[in-house]
Amino acid sequence: MPRPATVVVIGAGISGLTVAHALTAAGHDIVVVDRRPAAGGRIHTERSNGFLVEHGPHSMITPASAAESLIDALDLAGERIERGEGVRRRYLVRDGRVHGLPLSPLGFLSSGFISLRGRLRLLAEPFVGAAHGDETVADFVRRRFGQELLDYVFDPLVGGLYAGNPRRLSVGALFPQLRRLERTYGSVLRGMFAARRNGSGGAFDPRHRRLFSFRDGMGMLPATLVGRLAGRVRFGVRVEAIEAMTGGYRLALRQADACSSLRARCVVLALPAYAAARALQPLAESAASALATIEHPPLAVTALGFRARDIDHPLDGLGVLTPTVEARGVLGMLFSSTLFPGRAPDGHVLLTAYVGGARQPELALLPRAELEQLVFREARDLLGARGAPVFASVRYWPQGLPQLDLGHDKRVGALQVLEQECPGIFVTGNYVAGVSTTACIESALAAAARVDVLLRGQRVRRGAAMGI
Repeated sequence: MPRPATVVVIGAGISGLTVAHALTAAGHDIVVVDRRPAAGGRIHTERSNGFLVEHGPHSMITPASAAESLIDALDLAGERIERGEGVRRRYLVRDGRVHGLPLSPLGFLSSGFISLRGRLRLLAEPFVGAAHGDETVADFVRRRFGQELLDYVFDPLVGGLYAGNPRRLSVGALFPQLRRLERTYGSVLRGMFAARRNGSGGAFDPRHRRLFSFRDGMGMLPATLVGRLAGRVRFGVRVEAIEAMTGGYRLALRQADACSSLRARCVVLALPAYAAARALQPLAESAASALATIEHPPLAVTALGFRARDIDHPLDGLGVLTPTVEARGVLGMLFSSTLFPGRAPDGHVLLTAYVGGARQPELALLPRAELEQLVFREARDLLGARGAPVFASVRYWPQGLPQLDLGHDKRVGALQVLEQECPGIFVTGNYVAGVSTTACIESALAAAARVDVLLRGQRVRRGAAMGI
């Protein structure tokens, strides 16, 4: 029988590749398997006709020490590109029109986008009592900031970032820092001001937050990781079953029409929640059941390229987000060619629209031609698009982003129990600590550290038993 690998990582998305890279650097023998023909998972960069399209995450955000350490280790720092200088505003839709808002919190409040009544309600936030236990994002925001901030700020934000419904998603899972500020200071606003005063504003201080990507797109990150793991990543391999055995686990594999097996001391599942649930079912029914309840509504990403002269809007922002109450056909549109250089040929612009999600899942299933027409109508109505697009690209995600709704902390707890009851089985992914690329990297590195601790402990015990 072939010598067992130290660790088998299932899944070659950013989470699985990060785990594998960290464990390889720690001296462990790693094999990565993925049923797909290429790496990246949700990261999918396409270059066509001079346009560079991100069909998955389009950027990362600093400060993010774990992600930046990984980038440095991969010698990718020189490939980083910062947010374009043309980004001066954020845009939201209200009363059928696009409103440009300053990037700073103070500028936002003084812009007039939020009514006087809404601003007064916001300023009353420090006098609102704290609550215990988890809440939906909608309940938390309505309680602390009022209905208008929910409808016109947080709802479009949740739709744009998570393709989700704030009336179902957990504030503790999506915005743990808000709940932490409430519990620590009794007020989110007081906590934010205190953090700014002592220099720890972090996610709340735009002076210290920067978007960045890579010269050839986010796909550079998984591609570089695969290069560093040369010979350790096997594509087109499906894991049919995981079976516990003495000293580890046996994985039944299928590649094309051939079956094989692989033994491992540890197995890291870096799969979407629904796939991890199926793999875990024979081993840990409670953890599998917890993951199976995470919904993944369909999402379609539609990119349209235009001649710059055919768009009336200056596109001087990150993009535009649409609140549910506005009943638009898109969750939002990124101004991709403004956000980062090199995303469109000279004299052209690129818009990337997100359709469907939890808000309107049926729209994400439209045929390609209808989807492109829908996005064009939105670009025409909101941004003054006149001429027909010169470029179009569509990516369907039948199972989109995980929806971390109420009770998600119990699911994470079930994974912690799993690691205790099934030593050597570990789980990481975009449903553990957040859907962003930086959150996935942090979660993956934490999982790699736990694997390393277990393996080093086994070595110590084995050495002691041999009298070493």
